[in-house]
Amino acid sequence: MKARDLIFGIATLVVAILYYGVAATIPPSELADPVGPQGLPKTYAVLLAALSLLLIARSVRRPVSNPEPSNPEPSNPEPPNPGSPLPRVTGMLLIGIAYILVLPWLGYFLSIAALITVTIYFQGGSINVRSILVALSGAALFWLLFIWLLRIQYPAGIWPSVI
Repeated sequence: MKARDLIFGIATLVVAILYYGVAATIPPSELADPVGPQGLPKTYAVLLAALSLLLIARSVRRPVSNPEPSNPEPSNPEPPNPGSPLPRVTGMLLIGIAYILVLPWLGYFLSIAALITVTIYFQGGSINVRSILVALSGAALFWLLFIWLLRIQYPAGIWPSVI
């Protein structure tokens, strides 16, 4: 068991419970959409609680690692990248701008899938069946969360002609 992870998991679970309680006190509005002003904060609280419980479970299930390495030879880790982080930050910003630009034409689902795929490639991953499945699964998850569950309007793009 990793005590640090357990303590952090319990602390974030307490924060999630308190955050949910505060979100529940937000008064309803006459101008609110179907989700209402409480919807997104409550969703964040539930997600934080779920992640906290996952961290707690992992910290309890994980055996304590031996502090002394079994291999006494010193390892030669890769030297840190001494380059500037500016190109990576700029690249991610350009990917985000491209997402915003193609969103009206491709629609939410295809734009999110493309965003995930391009980000995987930009971060050094390869484009293969697995990364495509991850992108499509992520797009489906975000579509279910934001469009179906939270009822947030989105640009349809080419989807009405496809479906």
